[in-house]
Parts: sequence; structure tokens; C-alpha cells
Amino acid sequence: MRFLLKKLVRTVFKNWTQFFSVFLMAFLSVLFYTGLEGTWNGMKQNINHYTTRTHLATTTLQSTGLSENEVKQIKNLPDVSKISAQTEINTTTHLKGSKRYLAVSTPGTQQLSKTLQTNGQRINTKVSGIYLNEKFAQTNGLHKNSTVTVKFNNQPVKLKVAGLVNSPDKMYYTGSNDFISPQNQNYGYGFISDKTLMNKFKLPLLNNVIEIKDSNNQQVEKQIRKLIGKKYIALQTQKSNVGIVTAVDRVGQIRNISILFSIIFILLAVLAMYTTIRKIIDQQQRDMATLQSLGYSNVILSLYYSMYGLLVGGIGALVGLAVAPLLSNFVMASQKPMFSLPSWKIAYTVVPLYVALGVIIICVLSALFAAQVNHGLTPAQAFRKGSTAKHGKRVLLERFPAIWNKIPFGNRWSIRDNLGNKVQMLMGLIGVIGGLALVMTGFGTKNSMDNQVDQTYGHEYVYAKKMNLSNNTSQSEINRITKQVHGEKIESVYSSLQPKGEFDRPLTILDSGSKIKLKTENQQKIKNGGVYVAEGIAKTAHIKKNQTIRLQPSFSDKTIKLKVKGIIKSSAPQGIYMTKKTWQDQGMTFKPTAILTSRHQIPQKIKNNLAVTQVVSLKEQKSNAKEMVNNLSSIFLMIQVFGILLTIVILYNLGSLSFTERSRSYATLEILGFSRNQIRNLTIIENLTITSLGWLIGVPFGYWFLSRYVTTFNTSQIIYYPFISTISIALASIIVVAAALSTVGMMGSRLKKLDMIASTKGVE
Repeated sequence: MRFLLKKLVRTVFKNWTQFFSVFLMAFLSVLFYTGLEGTWNGMKQNINHYTTRTHLATTTLQSTGLSENEVKQIKNLPDVSKISAQTEINTTTHLKGSKRYLAVSTPGTQQLSKTLQTNGQRINTKVSGIYLNEKFAQTNGLHKNSTVTVKFNNQPVKLKVAGLVNSPDKMYYTGSNDFISPQNQNYGYGFISDKTLMNKFKLPLLNNVIEIKDSNNQQVEKQIRKLIGKKYIALQTQKSNVGIVTAVDRVGQIRNISILFSIIFILLAVLAMYTTIRKIIDQQQRDMATLQSLGYSNVILSLYYSMYGLLVGGIGALVGLAVAPLLSNFVMASQKPMFSLPSWKIAYTVVPLYVALGVIIICVLSALFAAQVNHGLTPAQAFRKGSTAKHGKRVLLERFPAIWNKIPFGNRWSIRDNLGNKVQMLMGLIGVIGGLALVMTGFGTKNSMDNQVDQTYGHEYVYAKKMNLSNNTSQSEINRITKQVHGEKIESVYSSLQPKGEFDRPLTILDSGSKIKLKTENQQKIKNGGVYVAEGIAKTAHIKKNQTIRLQPSFSDKTIKLKVKGIIKSSAPQGIYMTKKTWQDQGMTFKPTAILTSRHQIPQKIKNNLAVTQVVSLKEQKSNAKEMVNNLSSIFLMIQVFGILLTIVILYNLGSLSFTERSRSYATLEILGFSRNQIRNLTIIENLTITSLGWLIGVPFGYWFLSRYVTTFNTSQIIYYPFISTISIALASIIVVAAALSTVGMMGSRLKKLDMIASTKGVE
């Protein structure tokens, strides 16, 4: 056995280029899963520890303001165990020459969703200054003891920065519903004491935000609506609060990527191991026969060849585990700009060890299976056997002599050889199809997200500017501003949805609908006489067209019953829509919350109007959405690079194995009068045939795989539709076809070196 071990090591070093593909497959399989697990499991543990330590509220009530008695009544509800009443106001400030938006809150009791300073200490609820969130302060050059002046109701208030903080319900803070990714420099939040609110802002405690710990979200919502009536705005749960759910969803997204692609890598590693061992065995037929004649049994020889898988696969898996922390930290670092967590430590479970063990076992079994070619043969028979390639068999086409006889002899040999060795042909097809699907998914996922941004901000939303309005703006003032900018009014509120609505959803009431062009699955526009539901909500709540649903909007104690007139095919936001006339026909008052205009320039006089709280451009929204896509670019790039590497290695391996198995056939063809150029042309035609067939199957399969894969990025706010550009398909095809055709160059060079006389010998 010691002799075999020496031979094993010597063979691996001598043929290291062939075994490198196996090492690479094992390495990438373990690296990809383990590297990404370190990120998603680290984020998961950090989030869980953070939310547990700070006692994150289960629900957050937003209202117009509650009395102390109403707060007490909510606290006494049977499903409520704790509450923390806060007052939140929206202020502005000028920093670095630009207008910034700062949401300022009182700290409440700090029993729920505790706010922690960046050093881990709790905040002083009686501080005279303001605590600012860390990222807003850092991007604006503020630090502890800095001074910031904020404006509320056009009155300036000067505050000293008491410290930098993070809040557990704002792990992903956008600051505005108009944006889907954080704008750390423009939007921030802060905390002031009750005394500061009353003395410096001249405001009483409004109790318009209530943090709640409850045991039944839906039951509490019904009870609160009954208690406070028209004061109700929305009840956000941990599943609907963007600041919480986006962070949790990102964990799931990265986890799904790690599992899905690791499975594909491992399956391709099987191909790599099998083809490599088959090549080695083909090259060592006489060695195997000699070892048999020296008394080594087939069991010992099978064990010997399986050790190739153990050695090479084991080294690849161990190196993958060792390098994984680098990948984990790289991906973790890419998430920091989007999320605010007190800790960014990577963390692993025991699963990577099982993955590594599984990869090693698969490599061993693949090698063991490939080593069975001489099973049951005597040493003399093994000597005569020569190559492991199967002999060509008669094919169905030979039953039609009129067609078969017109095919050139060389091509007939190629057809027989391929159809006679179906496993080899199938492996070639799998290599092309799998490689194409991987590369298409790498390109297509980013294409799908970019397409979502382009569709939403340019095809569905076609305004240039959006002017958000103050809640207490008069209708006459709204009409005056609308006329000045030739705008269109919309109203945005929240509404519960029954049945099976789970949590409050955004409800948008459209005036003319010329600036927001949403369409149903049947390409129908939003019309009067019914309500329209976004596809993501429809699937979650199992809502179908023509079904009657119940809505309970914000600022109202009414319940509206409407028929679903259509399902809106829109990526974001996932909301409910109806026309102004439909809204008013239900006895509701149309109170615009924003004005949309096609004008790119808004007069400064309108911008400074107290009725206008903010002016947002469509260009800003689109750029912001692109930032969210770019945040995942490192993962997409990693998939593309790994996919290309896998494709090249697998297809090259298969081509190399094909040459090794056919060396005797090539020699025979030369004896029959074929030149080496003609033989090379036969391999080109054969390679092109398999590649073309693989491409024809691989493109639709790749799109199908992409359509399933992009759903892993869907959230309660955004859903993605599969899309891959023609350029991406062409690029993916070129990469895979080039990898497949690279074997032609390899065969050409090896044909020149092939000893045709030695290749025809079966016995020494």
C-alpha cells in the first residue's frame, strides 16, 4: 500500500494541470457557500443580538397624536404587554451648503426599541442637546459636541450634539417613502428630551408614535382602530417596517444565493472529478494491468483511485475553508453602506464542515465510479482493452441508407461514436447548458434589477418633480400650486386589507393618472369603478381579479368594500391603487399629499412655500434605486466570475477526456487515409454540434433558471421580474462557446504530438 501511496503522490504532481480542475471545483464549492454563510449568518446573529438586547418593538403605531388617556387604553389592551409613547416631528437643516431632512423624536420610556450610542451605552433621556444617527452625522462632518441648527415650522432651533446613536427599528433608514435605499447624507434622525421639545420647539407631547410589544398584531390593530378612530395612520409590524424587514430579507437573499449556487458548483465538481479520473485511467491502463498481475485486487485498485478524490478534493475543500473568511469579510463590507448595525462580525455554523465533507465524499465516489472500467477483467484482458472509450454502435439513421450513405465517412464515424457513448455526449451537453445557465444568471440578475429601476422610474413614473405637501395645507393653496406648475395631484395613505392583508399597505389615489402610468397584467390602465392591487400583494394575500376586498384607510373610521378590477404588474412599490372618482364615490374626501409635474425647474418661491415640505426629482429617485442594485454588484460579479471559471474548466476537461478516449480512433482514421487536418475538422464539427445543441437548450433553460432565481430577491416592498438583455445573452453565449471551442485548439496541438503507431497498439 505504501508503494501505491507513493505512486498516488507522484501521479498527482506529474499531472497537476489535470487535477487542478478538481481542486478548483472543490475549492470554489466550499469557498462560495462558506464565504457567503459567514456574511449572512454573521448578519443574522448580529441582527438577532441587536434586536434582543434593545427589546425591539413588535409593532409601531403612527397616529396624528394621542391623549394620555388613549395611550393608557392602548397599554391596557389584553394582547399588549408594553408600550413606549414618543413624539416625532420632521425638521430641516442646512449642512455643507445643502438642505437636509432630520426626523426628531423624543426617546419615550426606552423599554422598547432602545436607542444605543455607538459606544454601546444607553442614551440620557433628559439630555439638553440632540443625539444624531451615526451615518448622517459622519457624512455631514458632525461629531459629539458639534452644534446643529434645525428648523421646525420655519423657526430655527440650535442644538448641541450629545452623541451618535443607532436605532434598532432603523437598521435600513431611507428617511422618505420616495426612496428605496438610504441617503445617509440627506436624511437622518435624532433624539431629544421631552423638556427640549417643550421648551425649545414649543410643542406639547403629541404621542404620535407608540412602540408596542404585543402577542397578536392583527387583533391589536382592530382594537386600536376602534379606540382612536380617525387619528389612526398606520400600524407597522416587524414584517412591514422597511427599517427592519429589509435587513432581515438581505440575510435570506444572501443565504439563498449561497445554497443555490453551491449546489450547482458541487454538481459540476462531480463532472470535473469523473472526467479527470477517467483521463488518468486511460493513460494508466497498462499500469493498472501490471498492478493486477502483481497481485493487487480490483478492490485495492478501486480504493487507490478513489484516494485521488480524497487527496485532491480534500485539499481543495480545506483551502476553501481557509480562504472563506476573506470572501465573507469582502461581502460583509459591501453591505455596510446600506445598513446600520453595531457589529459586523462574520460568523459560521457547522454546515460548512458538512459541505466540505460532502464535497470530499462526492469527489471520492466520482473517482471510485470512474475506476470501475477494468472491473472483472484479467490482467491480460486489461492489457488488450486499451482505452476505456466505448465502441461505436449502429444508430437509427443507418436504417435509412439513402440518407446514411450520403454522409461522409468521417462524419458517420463521429455520429456513431457520439451516439454510442451517450454518457460522454450527455456530459458535454450538461457542461454547456450548466455553464450557460450560470453565466446568464450572473448577468441576468443585475439586468432584472436594472430593468426594474428603468421601468419604475421612466415608464411607470413619468413626472419630472414630485412636491410633497404639508398635512395642514388648504385645498385652495394646493389648487394654486398645482395650477402654477401644471401639475397633477395624488393622495397617498395607508390602508388595512382584508382578507389576509397581514399589515397596512400603501394606498394611492390618482387624479388624472397621466404622471403615473400603471398597467394591469392585461395591459389595461387604471379606471374608475374598482380597486387595483399590485401583483406581489395579490399573491401574498391570495387576491384575484373581481374579488371583493375591504379597505380601512388612514385618517378614517370607515370600511370600504370594492371589487378588484385588475392586478397591477409593477415592481415597486407594492401597493393599492384607485382613481379619485372611485375614492370619492365611496364617500371619502380627496386630500392631496403630493403634486406631480413635468417641469424640471420649480420656482424658488414654491420651494420655500410652507405648504411644500420637500421637492423630489425622478432623476434622484432613479439614481437612489440604482444604488441599491449596485450594493449587490459584488455578489453578481462573483457569480459571473465563478460561472465563467467553472464553464471553462468543465468544458476543457470534457474535451480533453474525449481526446484521450479517442486517440486510437484518430490513429485508425489516419491509417485509413485521413489527414490530420481532416481529423481536426471532424472534431471541430463534432464540437460545434454539441455546443450548438447545448446552446439551444441552455438559453431557454438559463432564462427559466433566472426567472426562478430572481424571486429570491423579492420583498414585501419590491418584486422582480426576470429580464436579460440581448447583449448579456450574446456575451454569455460567446463566453460559453469560446470555452467549448477552446478544446479544438487543445486537440489540434495534441493531434500533432500523437504517436499514431503507439495509439493503435493494445498489447505490449
